[in-house]
Amino acid sequence: MSQSNKSIPVTTDIVTTTTAPVEQGDHTPAPEPLTLWLLRSGTAKKVSKYGDGSISYQVLADADRTTIYITITGNNGGGYFSRERVPFDAIEACVKKCEPERPFPSKTLQSAFVGRSANNAGFMVAVLRAEDLLCPAPGRETQHAVTSDWTAWKKSALAEPGTLIQIDAREAGATPVDTVAVESEHKTTQKPPGKKKT
Repeated sequence: MSQSNKSIPVTTDIVTTTTAPVEQGDHTPAPEPLTLWLLRSGTAKKVSKYGDGSISYQVLADADRTTIYITITGNNGGGYFSRERVPFDAIEACVKKCEPERPFPSKTLQSAFVGRSANNAGFMVAVLRAEDLLCPAPGRETQHAVTSDWTAWKKSALAEPGTLIQIDAREAGATPVDTVAVESEHKTTQKPPGKKKT
């Protein structure tokens, strides 16, 4: 199983996040910010035998906690990728197209992305392995197999206390670059960071 180093962000405040300024030449009113739950963040070791370093990612949910998203937020080993919020349902749909109980290649997940970077699918596989949703297929080094109950994983993720954030809705793949705490009654319980898996 790949190594992961998960950290679970917790706060007693709502957090308002902003992105880099966007020009408004026509003075069009800015849309309302998009509210999301940042459930947790983590790092995942790349799965390619030629890939060095790790991937940073976030697990998010919509304000109503009905839809889960995964966003790849960083790559410390080089290579382009799409910083978009990928619906977990889209990832599941890609896997369900494969023959049950049969291993599949990383490119199976490519259609879950809007962006066309060649690294997207492989990086997402790394994230899914870090979350214990996929594992290397026995005897097939470059392919993968489902390793746990994805429905149970979704239920567990949505139960995380998380951090309520707001991002600029003008940027579909926006990654927060600045945060300002706003007082609220939202309370959470501190959890220790996850241990490395072996």
